[in-house]
Amino acid sequence: MDGTRRHFLQVGLAAAVAGFLADDALALRALQPVVGVDNPLETYPDRGWEHIYRDQYRYDATFTYVCSPNDTHACCGRAFVRHGIVTRLEQNYDVERYADLYGNKATPAWHPRMCPKGYTMHRRVYGPYPLRYPIVRRGWKQWADDGFPELTPANKTRYKFDARGQDDFLRLSWDEAYDSL
Repeated sequence: MDGTRRHFLQVGLAAAVAGFLADDALALRALQPVVGVDNPLETYPDRGWEHIYRDQYRYDATFTYVCSPNDTHACCGRAFVRHGIVTRLEQNYDVERYADLYGNKATPAWHPRMCPKGYTMHRRVYGPYPLRYPIVRRGWKQWADDGFPELTPANKTRYKFDARGQDDFLRLSWDEAYDSL
């Protein structure tokens, strides 16, 4: 190619001007004219989007629960159910009204209380990999079957308490899980 950058820009600019001047090149026939509305609060031409927007957060039922996924905060949450499925979770803003068994209460200064882990708990339940039956680590089950012996360094190694992620999981029946755990 023998052309220079200057030549390329000149040809490109000439093509753009020719396209702009051509009647059919930029006719903009796909665009619709702006609808003239005198008072948009009195009348609006298309309000179909409002139904979709309002329907987005509609729910059939709601219930309060205590969220304790992996921490000890025990946050009080509210779940919103639509067609039998929890669609969203939010915190209850009543942390100052409930207490633990010892009467300890939090103050409203704890707001917002729930963590992102608690807000997304329903995604774990309805996600692609939910737990459908009880499971337990093989080493922990053996430790429980042996009568919970003291966890000396040798026993920690024997029951794989010091080998996180290297133990197999055993499937339990619901009765086994209820009785033994």
